Amino acid sequence: MVKVLRLSAIAAAMCIGAGAAQAQRINVQVDGNPVSFRDTQPQEVRGRVMVPLRGVLEKMGAYVDWDASTRTVVATRGDTNIQLPLGSRTATVNDRAVTLDVPAMSIAGRTMVPLRFVGESLGAYVTWVPSNRTVAISTDGRPIAVAQNRPFRRAAAAMTFNAGTVIPVELDQPLSSRANREGDKFTATLKAGSDDGGLPAGTKIHGVVTAATPASGGKPGIIDVDFNRITFPGSAPRAMQGSLTSLDSGTVERDASGKLIAKSRRGNDRLKWVGVGAGAGAIIAVLTKGNAITNVLLGAGLGYLYNELSNQKVGDVELKAGTDFGVMLDSSLRVRATDLD
Repeated sequence: MVKVLRLSAIAAAMCIGAGAAQAQRINVQVDGNPVSFRDTQPQEVRGRVMVPLRGVLEKMGAYVDWDASTRTVVATRGDTNIQLPLGSRTATVNDRAVTLDVPAMSIAGRTMVPLRFVGESLGAYVTWVPSNRTVAISTDGRPIAVAQNRPFRRAAAAMTFNAGTVIPVELDQPLSSRANREGDKFTATLKAGSDDGGLPAGTKIHGVVTAATPASGGKPGIIDVDFNRITFPGSAPRAMQGSLTSLDSGTVERDASGKLIAKSRRGNDRLKWVGVGAGAGAIIAVLTKGNAITNVLLGAGLGYLYNELSNQKVGDVELKAGTDFGVMLDSSLRVRATDLD
């Protein structure tokens, strides 16, 4: 009798586990057509959707190969060639080195690759539909109709983003510590996807340069900014207060609802763009008292002490359009239902 009860308990636990797994299932569509997976399913790893090597990429018209000697995934579509060494956070796109948040890896005996990075590198448009946990891919590179998200957003009625929430964005125009001046205005567009917290694609955040110091005498250039307005598609700009932050895993994490939030908000610490390193545009934490640099957060997600960068390139901050970063809300933001339509 005891054995029967134990078996029943195990069976019940397995059913519960299966139900939970089904509820968390991630779906993938390519040009509106669902992609099926035989065994290993798409999985979320540190905020990135990982998919089996074949299947999705081949539906996108890519040629996929595996170099066993170097343990490298090779994907080719048109004139684009991507190489992702297994376990390495450095990938190559047409001989250009790119740093990944999450590397290609082996899960349950299957080689898994980061879907958004590979898809966008191959010229596709990739977006996240939270209502049914679906990654939707458009192979022609054109944005997918926002209507896919509307039923979910209207049902949500309204949303509140608490202070400390981080909104991922991409710079709309270049910024330079030598060319820009205090008071210059600029915008950044929401990076639509699994990290957008449900905000509509096309949302723009307005920023203003509060200080721009060119490099001089061996000291790096600095750009300090604030963010004061947000514009939802089809709506007038609204007031908000936000600060510059990094998107690396040491700085942000997900809350229970899936939104990105800052791991810590330390008193008077403030992030600025500082012209150090090969990118000449690292985001650096600077104490307002004495302006002492305490920590560097590079786009690669690696943390360094400033004195460890003493031998690195020092120059002006030169940020290209498309540079990604985070905007941390300094106060809560109420998003109305009409903003989500």
